[in-house]
Amino acid sequence: MGSGHSKEKENALSMGRLREDMKLYKLVDMHGGGELLPWFSSGDYSLIDGYMETKVRDSMYNQGKGKLVTVTELVKIRNKERNERLSAFSRKKGKGKSGPNVLDEFKQEGENVGDLKKALKLLDGGGKGGRGESKYREITWKLEERGAMGETIIGICLLQGTDVHNKLAMKIIEAFPKLINDINISEDFYGLTPLHQAVINQDCHMVYVLLKKGADVNSRCYGAFFCAEDQKAGRTDSLEHEYVELSLKTNYSGHMYFGEYPLSFAACMNHPDCYRLLIAYKANPNAQDTNGNTVLHMCVIHENMEMFRLAMESGARLNIANKQNLTPLTLAAKLAKKQVFMEILELEGDSVWAYGGSASTAYPLAKIDTINEVTGELNEASALSLVVYGEKKEHLDLLDGLLETVLEAKWQAFGKRSMLRSLLAFTFFYIFVVAAFSLRPVPESTAQLTWGWITFHGQPIKGPYYPGEVPIVPTAQGMQPYRVQLTECHLRNYWDPNLSIWSGWVRGGTEAVILLCTIVQIFFEIKDMKRIGKGKWWAIHKEFPAKLAYKFSFVLILLMIPIRAACGVSANLLVVDNVLATVVILFTSIHYLYYCRAIKFVGPFVLMVYTIIATDIRRFLMIYGIFLIGFSQAFYLVFLSCERAENLQHYNSSSPDRFQNVIQNPWEAFIRTFILTIGEFTVLYRNLAMCPAKIMIWIGKLGVSILQFNLLIAMMTRTYETIYRTRKEYKRQWAQVILMLELSLAPKDRLMYLLEYSRPTGTNKKVRSFVVNKFPSDGKTPEEVLLAKEEKAKRVIEERKVVLKRRLKNACGISMSVILNFANFEII
Repeated sequence: MGSGHSKEKENALSMGRLREDMKLYKLVDMHGGGELLPWFSSGDYSLIDGYMETKVRDSMYNQGKGKLVTVTELVKIRNKERNERLSAFSRKKGKGKSGPNVLDEFKQEGENVGDLKKALKLLDGGGKGGRGESKYREITWKLEERGAMGETIIGICLLQGTDVHNKLAMKIIEAFPKLINDINISEDFYGLTPLHQAVINQDCHMVYVLLKKGADVNSRCYGAFFCAEDQKAGRTDSLEHEYVELSLKTNYSGHMYFGEYPLSFAACMNHPDCYRLLIAYKANPNAQDTNGNTVLHMCVIHENMEMFRLAMESGARLNIANKQNLTPLTLAAKLAKKQVFMEILELEGDSVWAYGGSASTAYPLAKIDTINEVTGELNEASALSLVVYGEKKEHLDLLDGLLETVLEAKWQAFGKRSMLRSLLAFTFFYIFVVAAFSLRPVPESTAQLTWGWITFHGQPIKGPYYPGEVPIVPTAQGMQPYRVQLTECHLRNYWDPNLSIWSGWVRGGTEAVILLCTIVQIFFEIKDMKRIGKGKWWAIHKEFPAKLAYKFSFVLILLMIPIRAACGVSANLLVVDNVLATVVILFTSIHYLYYCRAIKFVGPFVLMVYTIIATDIRRFLMIYGIFLIGFSQAFYLVFLSCERAENLQHYNSSSPDRFQNVIQNPWEAFIRTFILTIGEFTVLYRNLAMCPAKIMIWIGKLGVSILQFNLLIAMMTRTYETIYRTRKEYKRQWAQVILMLELSLAPKDRLMYLLEYSRPTGTNKKVRSFVVNKFPSDGKTPEEVLLAKEEKAKRVIEERKVVLKRRLKNACGISMSVILNFANFEII
């Protein structure tokens, strides 16, 4: 029994893919033909009955009664087929352990199938897996006799979908009822049942017949064809369950992602009749697929509000979250589906009062606001957070209406005060940073680093320069070595009498204040990081490059302490101290850009700077670096050749007109070429007067300087115009600043502010809602009013363009007349 079972399994793994000579395709093929179709069309069913009693019955287990197969075997078949399509590095084996096959000890022939199922319930705890799924599946059509998609003869008939094929399928099902729930077992269509296919065909009559004959209304299709596009590459199997493990990072993209259940298929196919039939046969509208999505989630993904309303009427719940912790409302916010988002908001809202065209509506804040109404912690899966940090252009459209009103309420409740408080505190810190930097004894440091060749008065000592040696200067006692008054640790010795009081004690006081403020800010940052988590802290702060640079300056300030303490080890540490101080004041100054993001007329320009640096400059430097390295080494070789040729011709000559090579090594060639590209080429060109390399410098100037820099200007102009046209970008910058300020608040403070701009709903005072009062606007809906405002703004812009063109035309006309009059005056 073991060897026969093994051979059968090996045949099933190959499954005879795409073989037109298979027994199945001889009966009914993929082109609308086959042996059964002509006889069935003739109406003579006697031959059809004969075929079913012989060829069809022989292709099934136990003469059509089926047999139980472990899910592990089916998963191995699916996994092997997937790996055959992938490269050797991309293949993945099934995880987990299969365990012993209990079915090997049972004989599944005869009349004892019912007893076998009862035994499985006793041996395997009801045959249920961890997620309520059976460890065994009843298979009727032999695995080795299946088609290219792992389908049965019923699957082929329904794939064609003609009347003749449908009638043939029903006749076969009447003879062999177990085929009605037999699934496809290929990687692309695993789990696809005749009921799924009938829904895809939008054949309501076939759906009804299949349901009436016992089709499983809760069967699930795990095939890759019906999977989200960005999840197909990461599909993995486990031998312990039947469903496919998918990556959680997905945007649910793909037109064929239908949600596994027949009910979800009907909703995505926009077929209300099939949907109602499935509901009538106890389909669960709240059943979740592998991604955790219900019918409502699928309607949001496919933007089908008609089916969304039908699902709501059939008992679907709006509060179910998927594996990304997204409800239908927050999923619409994540995917930037504005129309769906607005309609779900209206469905969730409760009417407080209505009079005429005016109304007051309360919207529950549980999934809208970023503040958890129970704990006060931040909810990163809220609609407001997903919209504000969304990267799509469509997310900006969602900042109108309710979300904008909530943001305005936050701004009035705590944003404005927190912003002003933060700005004043930072300005206080910044004043001390600037003071400490300005009071550094720079002349003394210069004298120390140059061994006295440049005095602390800033004047160089006359005479030949010998690096690394102390200069000899005339004194009253004769020629003596110049002595620098300060030591290498003069930055640390605030009490040194050779330092002024400003460079000594005052600078020491400012640096002490800076250090204290830095430690306090680091303490609060660590506290916030522990409270919200490192991942979430980074996800929020990465949207604010200026703030990240400011936070990094704290590390540099602390790093200066051991460097200054070890100043006596080497003079190079004094250089490091100066470099760190320069970077600190630079990064601290940049932090003002963070506050500028909340200003309406400045915020978008700050974003332009970030975007240009992150995209345009980065791409330009990659291309520019390649050209720069190539041309610099070419110049080095050319100048080296010219130098050697000149030395050969004028070996003993000391003429001032001799060629002087200004590029002595590859690194200097790189620096000289960089200087050339930014417009300073006088030295090189003067040197080239005696070297035949003018063509090379002309090509370099054209290819690097003119072409590359004009390309950079074009890229930056495109970025500027793209952001400038997005008029609502200011709202996103303003909203991100508000949420950043909210992050710095303690949970208790957030709850207090939440109580200010919300009101309780019902008897539970912890459930908060945001009340919006709507007033009539000439009988127009809020969407129509907003559209009218946008149209008016467009008309104003067009009118201004026309006026500007007219003024330019008039100005050109006046200029031409002035030129002509001046010319006539000269002639006269």
